Amino acid sequence: VGPSVALAVNAMSFAVSAVGLRMIRFRPRDEVHGVVRRERPLAEFLAGARFLWQQPVLRALTVLLAVFIFLTYGFTDVLVYHVKHDLGGTDGTVGAVLGLAALGTVAGALLVAPLRRRRGFGTAWIGAQLLCGLALAGVGLVNDVRAVTVLTAVYLCGISVGGISSMSLRQEITPDHLLGRVTSAFWSTHYSLGPAGAAVLTWAAGRFGVTAVMLVAGAGSVLVG
Repeated sequence: VGPSVALAVNAMSFAVSAVGLRMIRFRPRDEVHGVVRRERPLAEFLAGARFLWQQPVLRALTVLLAVFIFLTYGFTDVLVYHVKHDLGGTDGTVGAVLGLAALGTVAGALLVAPLRRRRGFGTAWIGAQLLCGLALAGVGLVNDVRAVTVLTAVYLCGISVGGISSMSLRQEITPDHLLGRVTSAFWSTHYSLGPAGAAVLTWAAGRFGVTAVMLVAGAGSVLVG
């Protein structure tokens, strides 16, 4: 039906989500934990940033994730380019690759809890970064759509395990009254380099080829691990 209709359907899904969120009702804060004094938005953001910087594990996570996101934020764009221009796929091929590879996200969501219980946060998170790096490098080396699909699923599995691990750890460490402020500072900080990384990654793929770019991004992700 074309990209315009696809984008319209996607936009409608966000509208439905917004309506659903508006229907959620919470009890007033003072009925649960007592009155909490609110500050100006910038002051609350800075309070979250200070907590992030003072907490050694979250500080390290923020820095490492900023580097990882810089290296990988443009991966979907490069993947589409690779499948269509290097491997001769169609829009339908791209859709099939992305749809099947998304099963890796589901697998990661199912694996992360037992993995963290048995091996702990460190092994789960570091292992996820290593897995992502090796999968990215593999995408650049193979020339078969099926292999690219499998490797992308492995990459998304690692993203799922690493993301859920870091998110849950942040919520465990952060005091309740700071959780929203810390989450805001955490996401704003480590995603700040993402757009620049996407621009660099896609430009480099067009200039030097997907293989070289994926090898560099994969090696960088392994170094993050």
